[in-house]
Amino acid sequence: MKGTKYITLFACIILMLGLCSFLYPRADDQVVAIRGGKLVTITKGDIDKGVILIKEGKIAAIGKDIAIPEGAKVIDAEGCIVLPGLIDSFTNLGTVEAEGISGSKDYDEATSPITPHMRVIDALNPESKLLSVARMSGVTAALSAPGEGNLLTGQSALIRLTGNSVEEMVVKFPVAVHGSMGEAPKLRYGGKGQAPSTRMGIAALLRQTFIDAQDYLDKLTSYEEKLKEYQQQEKEGKADPAKKPAPPAVDFKLKSLIPIIKGELPLIVRANRMDDILTALRIAEEFKLKIILNHGADAHKVAAQLAAGNIPVIVGPLTPYRQTVETSQATYENAALLNKAGVKIAFQTGSVNNVKSLLYEAGLAVAHGLPYDQALRALTINPAEMFGVADELGSLEVGKWADVVIFEGDPLNPQTHIKMVIVWVK
Repeated sequence: MKGTKYITLFACIILMLGLCSFLYPRADDQVVAIRGGKLVTITKGDIDKGVILIKEGKIAAIGKDIAIPEGAKVIDAEGCIVLPGLIDSFTNLGTVEAEGISGSKDYDEATSPITPHMRVIDALNPESKLLSVARMSGVTAALSAPGEGNLLTGQSALIRLTGNSVEEMVVKFPVAVHGSMGEAPKLRYGGKGQAPSTRMGIAALLRQTFIDAQDYLDKLTSYEEKLKEYQQQEKEGKADPAKKPAPPAVDFKLKSLIPIIKGELPLIVRANRMDDILTALRIAEEFKLKIILNHGADAHKVAAQLAAGNIPVIVGPLTPYRQTVETSQATYENAALLNKAGVKIAFQTGSVNNVKSLLYEAGLAVAHGLPYDQALRALTINPAEMFGVADELGSLEVGKWADVVIFEGDPLNPQTHIKMVIVWVK
């Protein structure tokens, strides 16, 4: 969108795309005010002709009659709609510059079906040009995740789409371990003549991996208990150095699954076909795992079970529905049907190929029955809650990061111009 403005405030640098740059010195009392627009807070209703007061990157006050301090940088949003920054709930942003170019893809380790120890932060490039492309569509944060070709693919990070280093970009790491059911791992490894080559093989290998992780956790727990006893004996002068317990051999792969086994982090599972979804639910129940369903083309068929299990769904991307075997029975009403059943949903672009399509995905869902307000929640607070960052992102509330998008019209209308995107660096 030509003329879109970005404000990236780190050392208070303000950039206006295609226009000019201004440098403002950092100061503890630096204040920015957005005034005059319709503030869609997401969680606390709308405020017409409201004011957002921002101090040091956080929302300090929001309301209708907020006094603007003298010397504040004032942004005029008269006649505009102001939303919290959008969250892309599944993408490979920051780890690839262009799909299909040899050597450019750092998010997919295609050498083993079980790679939960792969960390997306070790592939993130803060200078990726696609980050600015995503910001042009109002996306200020994203779940950057490993690829989906393996059975267990690695660990994702929730990143803010600005910053000069990985540390400045990352809001939370790890967010989850990711996995894939169905055709992706079956075709990749079946074609190499190794497991898993069938859906039975996928389920069996996944179960065995979690059994191994549980066994490794038991060994670590036993070691820690024995070490505690030994340390107590040392204090009492009764310890025999020859009997000091030895820790189990370090297994980085299994260690990365311990937070999943303990229920501290979710397993985000790609599954489209109904039977794959049900297999994922069975395994989650067996091992008492917290899961989030990813893609879920057939999820509406088991919406009641998902709602009963409080299992969220990262729907889509909707645009390529019916273009693969696994999405052959997909419906654009999927998001609406899941929402109606009480399932929490979020939207995704799915890869860097569709990095600008997040708002279009939401608009398509609204056109097929999803309530408008629920579409906005699925772009903001829902993913923030799913990923455990709702205290920082996802709505316009005091104390949260003031990542803001100012629209000159309906946010879900493809013809609407984005006047300004504001992203603060930690």
